[in-house]
Amino acid sequence: MAFKMKTIPEVLGFNAEHSEQKSIVFEKKLPKNVWGMIDMNGVIEINKDLSARQKAKAVMHERLHLQQIRDGVLKFDRNNYEFKLKHSNKMIKVPTKLIDTTRRDLPWEVSVEQKLKEIYKRKKQTKCQQ
Repeated sequence: MAFKMKTIPEVLGFNAEHSEQKSIVFEKKLPKNVWGMIDMNGVIEINKDLSARQKAKAVMHERLHLQQIRDGVLKFDRNNYEFKLKHSNKMIKVPTKLIDTTRRDLPWEVSVEQKLKEIYKRKKQTKCQQ
């Protein structure tokens, strides 16, 4: 009797398409307006109800947060978020209870959104040149 062995992503429950060695991506049921989240270890969770394109965008967004974390620009835990402003060595500490993490006007979100716009602009220019 033959049987089929599960793949490593199937056994561990992660998204093989979007996962990389530096950051594992899991698909989970998240609130409707939440596309993705990242923890300080680089584990990314994306909303399983998103389209393939939205999942790719969410992963790219969270990977930019991962870069902020690795660059020492962003730190967070259950109690506080800390963010280093551009051209400054000072970390701004904000208690988590005072933050709505879905807001796009938080300094670390504004920074990521600017980088995403640059990436999409470069991709568009590259496509136009081909």
